[in-house]
Amino acid sequence: MGTAVKCRTVFRRNAEYLQPLGEIPDPPRRLYLRGRPLDNAPAIAIVGTRRATPYGLEVAEWLAGELAQAGLMVVSGMAKGIDAAAHRGALAVGGATVAVLGCGLDRCYPACNRGLRKRILECGTLVSEYPPGTPPLAFHFPVRNRIIVGMAMAVVLVEAPPSGGAMITARLAAEFGRELFAVPGPIHSVPSLGPHLMLRQGARLAGTADQILADLGILHSVPDGQDPKLSPDEQRVMDALDAHPMLLERVAAKARMPSSTAAAVLVTLEMGGLVTRHAGGRYATAVRCRPTGEVGYW
Repeated sequence: MGTAVKCRTVFRRNAEYLQPLGEIPDPPRRLYLRGRPLDNAPAIAIVGTRRATPYGLEVAEWLAGELAQAGLMVVSGMAKGIDAAAHRGALAVGGATVAVLGCGLDRCYPACNRGLRKRILECGTLVSEYPPGTPPLAFHFPVRNRIIVGMAMAVVLVEAPPSGGAMITARLAAEFGRELFAVPGPIHSVPSLGPHLMLRQGARLAGTADQILADLGILHSVPDGQDPKLSPDEQRVMDALDAHPMLLERVAAKARMPSSTAAAVLVTLEMGGLVTRHAGGRYATAVRCRPTGEVGYW
């Protein structure tokens, strides 16, 4: 049984209810949170099998650490295997990490992750759509996967057999208009069959964190004092955008201009490295890190 815990209840109007999550099909009506407050920093999901190989665990932890150091919030499900390795990698570098649970926040599942759960509570955030007291029922976990994908701008599939929860998460990425990356592995390894299948179906190759960052339009260095000069239309479009990809029609509506004008401006901004085009015809501001390590969007 779980014990009574204090948690925050967050509804869609609350700032902690991340904007991209509210745009997916069947978004959760409310979320229960413990730990650090969520902000609108760009997030990336790292998922995979519970029965991971040493190679998969090493890659998940390494990628999570590199991506967290670049300013991304690492989201996963705190399951054994790849999920736990991703959380550990982000925590090891002092980065932000979010664990989306398939039970109430007063439950620790799996029990072997009790120490990891404590570290996430101290340095990251626990999230669930299930109220305290809810047990970890099997059908909760495929359902919670939509929250993991919904929070993220991209999903990285490290290891997974051809069927299972991680593959559900990977397919949701395409359905929700998120970028999907897959880590290649040995051709005879069953946990690599899922990523290889996704690569054949058009997922991006996740070779290094730098490759992922480049594909997402996240640039590592911007000299101080060199912010670009924008035309009035370009500034309106930039003001309408943020780090979370959105459709052209929404950009145009927020910028209060025709879609054709917004489309032309977006092309110019994309060529200038200020905007990134994502899966599903969605656009977001490029994320840039100054030499000091400060992350910004412009």
